[in-house]
Amino acid sequence: METKSRYEVISELEGKKRNLIREREGFDKLLLTQKKELKELKREVEDKEEEIKDFEDSMEHSKTTISELINSVDDSLKRFTELNSKKS
Repeated sequence: METKSRYEVISELEGKKRNLIREREGFDKLLLTQKKELKELKREVEDKEEEIKDFEDSMEHSKTTISELINSVDDSLKRFTELNSKKS
């Protein structure tokens, strides 16, 4: 069985104490980091919600515009077909 000197035992205990103190002090930094991450995520969610609202607001106008373009293409196809049938 290995025996340790008083100096070795005291040194090990002091090392454990320093490690525990560092770990305890790290909790504050970890909490602050997590709070910052949460704040950033909330900001991203707010930005996404605003983006979705803007899209919803413009969606009807976009649908109307696309419908008009579709009608225009349909009219062009109809005229083209009529021109081709007159040439035949």
